[in-house]
Amino acid sequence: MGTRVPPPCPTPLICDGQVMAGLTQLIDDLQRLSEDQDSADVVFICGREEERIYGHRIMLMARCKSFKTAKRGELCRIPGCTVSPAAPGTPTPVRLPHVHPEVFRQFILYVYTAKILLQDSRVFEMMTLAQDMGCCELRAACEDHVIATLSVDNACTFLTAVMEIKEKGGNNLKFTRFFFFFFFFFC
Repeated sequence: MGTRVPPPCPTPLICDGQVMAGLTQLIDDLQRLSEDQDSADVVFICGREEERIYGHRIMLMARCKSFKTAKRGELCRIPGCTVSPAAPGTPTPVRLPHVHPEVFRQFILYVYTAKILLQDSRVFEMMTLAQDMGCCELRAACEDHVIATLSVDNACTFLTAVMEIKEKGGNNLKFTRFFFFFFFFFC
């Protein structure tokens, strides 16, 4: 049996003068890993629906400060979460009742692949989650999205999103101020 050599990348990416061969395949592989429940060692139980979204602690530690800064014996430091003990060989459950499952699913995709599709109606939820998880780049991307897209046409959508977060008990006044500043500045 010979060694399997992957086909050459049709158009290698160049980053900082270096060729990044295989980057597209790496991102595809990481996306598949993000969906792999069998190898996951963490399961996030999100929202009232208690939807299960699986993850890998090592990926979360690499990308999220809330996992990097956990003390010995802790899994993570996410505000509002509850971590339960798990039976050996099963994923550790992390309850996030305040996080909408679709927002968390998009967050996990971002953690693994750096891909994100921001929606006006959920951008403040994603911004809050990024803040709680310690993902500064994602939080900045959310802020940039609001700045770049805020208009008279979508201002009510943004305002409604902020108010829903406040109603759910969101206590991050910074995001509310951020929105109102840009709302009054641009409109």
